Amino acid sequence: MNLIRGLISLMRLPNCIMIGFSVIVGEIIANAPFFSGQSALYGFLTGFLLLAASMVLNDYSDRDVDAINEPERPIPSGKVKPPQAMSFAIVLCAIGFLSAAQTGLLTLTVAAFSMVVAVAYNFKFKKTGLPGNALVSANVALPFIYGGLVVGRPTWALLIFATLAFISSMGREVVKGIVDVTGDAAKGIQSVAVKMGNAYAAKQAAALFLTAVALSAVPIAVGVVSNTFYFLPLVIISDIGFALTSYSIVTNPSARNAKRNKKYTLLWMLFGLLAFVFGAL
Repeated sequence: MNLIRGLISLMRLPNCIMIGFSVIVGEIIANAPFFSGQSALYGFLTGFLLLAASMVLNDYSDRDVDAINEPERPIPSGKVKPPQAMSFAIVLCAIGFLSAAQTGLLTLTVAAFSMVVAVAYNFKFKKTGLPGNALVSANVALPFIYGGLVVGRPTWALLIFATLAFISSMGREVVKGIVDVTGDAAKGIQSVAVKMGNAYAAKQAAALFLTAVALSAVPIAVGVVSNTFYFLPLVIISDIGFALTSYSIVTNPSARNAKRNKKYTLLWMLFGLLAFVFGAL
C-alpha cells in the first residue's frame, strides 16, 4: 500500500486532471461538429496519462534535489524505488500513446512530441533555468491545441488561449524556482532565483502573471468568446487571484511564501480554464 500511495503521489493528480480537462477545453473552444463523449474521453486520458508520466519522470530525475528540498517525497523517502518509478512512467506513457492513437496518427504524433519535450526537459534542460521553464510551459499550453486536433478543427482561437496558459505557467515555474532554491543551488540548476536571487525572481514571476492578466481581455476583443456573461466573472476571479499572488510574492519573496502561492496559482489557472469553457458555450 505504501508503494501504491507513493506512485499515486508521484503523478500529481490535480495537475493531471487539469491538463486532461485542458484538452477537453480545446475541443469545446474548437466548436467542431465532431466533438463527442468519445473524443472527450480519449483526449482527457491522453493529457492525464502523459502528464502523469512526465511528473513521475520529473521526480525520478529530481531525486537527488528532492533529498534536499523535499525529503518526504516518495523516491527520496524510500516509498518508491527509482526503477519502480521509471517502470511506472513507461506504463503510463504507453497507455497514453494508446489513447492518443484512437483519435488518429496526427494526435499520436503530437502526443509523442510532447513526451519528447518532457524527457528533454527532465534529463537535459532542467538545469538551464528559463529555457527549461519554457519547455514545461509549452507542454502546459499544448493541450489546448491538441484538443482542436482531436476533433479535427485546430483554430487560431486556440492559440490565444494556449498563449495565456504558457505565460501564466512560466510565472508559476519561476515561483517554483524560489521554493526549490536551496536544492537547485546545490545541484547546479540555474533557475532565476539561483542566478538572480529570490527578490528578482519574484518580480519576474509577477511580471509574467500580470502580463497574462492584461492579455485576458484579448479573447473578448477579437471575438472568440461567445458568452461573456459567464466568461467575465470567472476570468475576473482568475485575474484578481494572479494580481494578489503577484503582490504577495513581490512583498515577501521567501521560499515558504512562494510554496504557498505556487499552490494558489493552480487555483487561478483553474478559474481561467473554466472561463474558457463557459465562454465558448
